[in-house]
Amino acid sequence: MNPKNLQIKLLALTLLLCLSQQLIACSLLKKPFQLPPSAKQEPWAVQTGLRVNILRDNIPIVNRIVLVPDEATFLAAIQKWNLKGHWPILLEDNKYTPMFIKRFQAAEIVRLPSIKQQLPKGQKLQQLMLNASAAAWNATNTQTLKAKWTELGWEPPGVVITSENDPARIAAVALAADRGQPLVFLEGNFGKPNDTLNQQQWQTLQTAVTTAVESTGYFYSQLGDVIDTITIVRQLAVKYQSPEKPEEQLAVTDGLGRHPNGERWAAAGWIYGSSVRSIYQVMCSIFLDSQTAMLYDSYPKEGSWEKYEMNSASSGLKTLGFDVKLVEQPESSLQKWRTLASKEWEFDLILMNSKGYQKSFQVGNGDALVEDIPKLKFPAAVHMIHSWSAAAPDDKNTVAGRWLENGAYAYVGSVNEPFLSAFIPPKLMVDRLVRSAPFLIASRQLESAPWKIATIGDPLMSIGKPKPRIPPTQQPI
Repeated sequence: MNPKNLQIKLLALTLLLCLSQQLIACSLLKKPFQLPPSAKQEPWAVQTGLRVNILRDNIPIVNRIVLVPDEATFLAAIQKWNLKGHWPILLEDNKYTPMFIKRFQAAEIVRLPSIKQQLPKGQKLQQLMLNASAAAWNATNTQTLKAKWTELGWEPPGVVITSENDPARIAAVALAADRGQPLVFLEGNFGKPNDTLNQQQWQTLQTAVTTAVESTGYFYSQLGDVIDTITIVRQLAVKYQSPEKPEEQLAVTDGLGRHPNGERWAAAGWIYGSSVRSIYQVMCSIFLDSQTAMLYDSYPKEGSWEKYEMNSASSGLKTLGFDVKLVEQPESSLQKWRTLASKEWEFDLILMNSKGYQKSFQVGNGDALVEDIPKLKFPAAVHMIHSWSAAAPDDKNTVAGRWLENGAYAYVGSVNEPFLSAFIPPKLMVDRLVRSAPFLIASRQLESAPWKIATIGDPLMSIGKPKPRIPPTQQPI
């Protein structure tokens, strides 16, 4: 062979080898859980929803439901989640579990026997919860979890805060595990769900929550950085005294995630109650699709009320493939409401506007009572433009309390007289949902001072098109 030709071939081979090495290096550097550059141009609320969508693109839903009898078995079961798939796990009961099963329609239902172990207490329990959360990401503890997130390009969109002594604690593990969020612990007495914190108690809670978020080591101080949501999964008061007007109460979930000047750095959600219901709410938020909606518009089409019309929202939801039932004036009336509420509702999303108090709500030409709130066949997310509905959400004889008791897994409502402008018009809210903003974030005024709208549920839960599932055979337990 001609020496010159041999040199040319060797040079070409060397170049080909270098190119192959570069391609291999690029593939190794690929970050599958990282937002694409185009998404960085979106508003922070939309970015937050898009980050959660990335999870579902990379970690599929397995078409099965696992039912367990106790918390210890739940913690053992959730450690079977991994990067190849997640699936619903519920503490089985006779009320919420059947609702979830009917709506999810799993290809497989598995009942696990109790592992018959007592949960440890104190630091050992915290470590067990942290390790169970890490297992979903093929990690063993908090340190290896952070390393895995860095390797994948994942930046946690929020922080989950719970108490080792609270009945909702295991639900916090599931949220942290599925959403890829740090799990931190906040002990202490911050009131019961229907309570109002005084100003000193409020300052203590606010400082404690901010310190808990800081402890994760992630940037959080402005919207659009890394941490943009806070999920409180434990008992605490729904209201706090207004610093300017102590006779007025503001919503704790709207006051958290703020700098001292009131500027927002995160949006908050809140889950509390029994282990059964809190786990149900989390599983609904993670795994259920929304395909049907009830839009009940009791407002007249005039003046400031007209801004809250539901026609535009109905059109927006239809672009997501929703089957929408719209009731508006002059059809909306007390008789119409009671006719509708006489049957179990099968709607995934319920948006309504009304006027009233803690135990009554106007539905057109008359006031409906708590007893007129319909039973739910399927779990639902509820947004209620209405005064006082969430002033005592742990009381089933109030509006919010009854919706939650009946199976609502997310709820937006007011803790006090908020004025109409405190609420987002339905059209704007649906526009945000269509662009992937999560439900509780899309439902609130994002740039106003702390005010009176409470957001109950997972702040990363989105209302969008159905998510694909993989068969159980592809991901054994």
